[in-house]
Amino acid sequence: MMINLIIDGKELSVPKGTTVYHAAKQLGIDIPIFCYQDRMPPFGACRMCLVEVEKMNKLQASCALEVAEGMVVKTQSTVAKEGREGILELLLINHPLDCPICDKGGECPLQDQTLKHGPGESRFYEEKRHFTKALPLGPTLMLDRERCIVCARCTRFGDIVAGDHALEMKERGFRTEVGTPGNRLVESKFIGNTISICPVGALTSQVYRFRARPWDNHSIPSTCTLCPVGCSLNIDSRDGQIVRTRSRENKLVNDIWLCDKGWFGYEFVSNANRLQQPLIRRDGKLTPASWEEALNLIVSQIKFAKPTKKIAGLGGNPLTTEENYLFQRLIREVAEVNHVDHRIGTPHFDSEQERLSPGMEISLGECESLSFVILLGLDLTEEFPLIWLRLKQAINKGAKVLFMGNFSPEIASYLTKIVLHPPGKELENWDENLPLIDEWVSQGKSGAIFVGQQYLINFNRPLILDKLWSFRQSHSNLTLNLLEGSGNSQGARFAGMRPDLGPLNQKIEEPGLHTLAILEAAAKKDWEFLYVVGANLAKKYPAKLWRSARENIKFMVVQDLFLTETALDADVVLPSLSFIEKSGTFINIENRIQTLHQGKEIPENSFSDASIFMAIAEKLGIQLSFEPAFLDALSQTKVFHTCELRTSLPLSEPVSNEKLKAVFAPALFDEGIRMKHDPHLIQLVKEPRLRMHPNEAKKRGIMQGDTVRLTTNKGSLQAKIKWDGNVAEQTVIIPLGFDLISAHDLDSNLINGLPIDIQLIESQKEESL
Repeated sequence: MMINLIIDGKELSVPKGTTVYHAAKQLGIDIPIFCYQDRMPPFGACRMCLVEVEKMNKLQASCALEVAEGMVVKTQSTVAKEGREGILELLLINHPLDCPICDKGGECPLQDQTLKHGPGESRFYEEKRHFTKALPLGPTLMLDRERCIVCARCTRFGDIVAGDHALEMKERGFRTEVGTPGNRLVESKFIGNTISICPVGALTSQVYRFRARPWDNHSIPSTCTLCPVGCSLNIDSRDGQIVRTRSRENKLVNDIWLCDKGWFGYEFVSNANRLQQPLIRRDGKLTPASWEEALNLIVSQIKFAKPTKKIAGLGGNPLTTEENYLFQRLIREVAEVNHVDHRIGTPHFDSEQERLSPGMEISLGECESLSFVILLGLDLTEEFPLIWLRLKQAINKGAKVLFMGNFSPEIASYLTKIVLHPPGKELENWDENLPLIDEWVSQGKSGAIFVGQQYLINFNRPLILDKLWSFRQSHSNLTLNLLEGSGNSQGARFAGMRPDLGPLNQKIEEPGLHTLAILEAAAKKDWEFLYVVGANLAKKYPAKLWRSARENIKFMVVQDLFLTETALDADVVLPSLSFIEKSGTFINIENRIQTLHQGKEIPENSFSDASIFMAIAEKLGIQLSFEPAFLDALSQTKVFHTCELRTSLPLSEPVSNEKLKAVFAPALFDEGIRMKHDPHLIQLVKEPRLRMHPNEAKKRGIMQGDTVRLTTNKGSLQAKIKWDGNVAEQTVIIPLGFDLISAHDLDSNLINGLPIDIQLIESQKEESL
């Protein structure tokens, strides 16, 4: 239904439910706002958007007022202007004159609105209210309460968009101020967004603090590669140095939001420990060398190793799609073998075991319109945080959510039903909840299944995916979305960085060895040449396996940003580039091709990864180049690469139900190589602990804080226990990516459901957390 009205003498028709603010916007009329943010419902707190409406006896907040038939609105009348001027005068009573030292200066709505709508001078001569200046709320967030205008954008973001309630309004009246629950340090994975939407300088970034003015910054649009979502961002630099990254609006992917890795995860790029030049091992020590010397040595070793066919290239998730394509071509064309793999530290399913490849059948933007969602073994805020922000909007609109998995996720309070089960019970629990799922599906509304690593990295993976895919095919209003991977793993896969698949998922007739098989082969017998790019093998596999393999690898090249544990073992080390310093494409979890633009000059004496691959190939008499037709063909590729579905078997024999089962849990803030070299983000890393249900722990005499040893038939680890009633019984949650808990020492294949034994080592009773 259309509504007819007049705004500032102009007639227009808008759909019923449109606010006066948005109707005026369609006419190009600018109404000033502070509290309103169009990703959240109207609030009407700041009163800055006051307008005069005929037949209404007082000014109205246009952001919260819906249009009505025949309504006559005046946005520029004397009364409306005086109202806005009065609001600004009141806001400025306690606002300090901090503009010369405020990070918001130059991009501050309060500055702009005061200039355009405010009074020329203040009538207030009393003392302003004062708070302690620059109050740190966490490693990345700074609060200045004197500047706050109590618009509540930040607190409402936590309630409505992120669902983490990270900030809250305290006290009442003129004493109202922003704070955290319990006055603790802020706990959020999305707090950078509150800095962005704050209309004043009350919330600022500790990372960007006092580093630049916006007019000094050179901004480049690019794509974040720190997880498979691939959010759009702007890279701001000053005098050639990165000073901040910001969200770039992309309604198809991340909308206007980023997780905190995207907001603050760039300092590693300028870390002083970055590799500056090639290193060559001489007399047992890595020493500086020229590029010519390093590349000539690599070429000579490739020539020597080529007849043996024992040449492999591993890694690639941090690379662009083009670089991955060149890397696999280098190995395949030079050595004439298919020993390439981008999967590091994860189980290596072949295409038959894999069943379906990672990917999404719906776009990220479509997630907000879903009526029901089924989450299977997916800890969204740790694995794919931006997808959670999308699904939260669907929940706000009434979407129902069923979760099945090994432990309750952080978003548990927003879920309609939670079913916890130990690994191995996936199919049984699906069947038990099928009546509820059928009820939701039968209503004919759009729904989606999202499958996470608890179900995908699982001994029952083939059985699970066969059942889900069959169910999906019989329901047209349902989509199946498999969420796994890291960085540009989708780009690496489609570029051909798999031993069993070439570019565009073309099946390889004579598959090569995957990463684990290469290391196991090297541990048993000599391996001639290994080329590792952007991967720290030494931290991703059992220490014993790695040491045995390394002893038998005659020559190893490592290409990375830092001198990792793997690089310390290399014969040649080459400096790599970060995603901020390169151009190319990134393929996200939707199979969407996105563009990276170089946001910073390449460090002196460094070269792009693509240039390095091409230089090595040229010295070997091969001309490598990237074919643009590859991306054109890629855009036509189906999201899912499927194999023929047939009677499926689990990946291993069932184990005794009396055994505890391991579940390996990734963390957004872990101790990966980039996090370690980021001084602010590393402070967000929490002490890792093993998690068990209290009932399961008590049965074994294990108390909160006790140190235990977990043992498999291949290895063991020691760590402290945390009781957690949100964990399924018969299950131990083992965090991934931490030095204190080396999960990879348990087994070379970390598959959820791995049977483990537990032994108490040291009792240290703590209060239940």
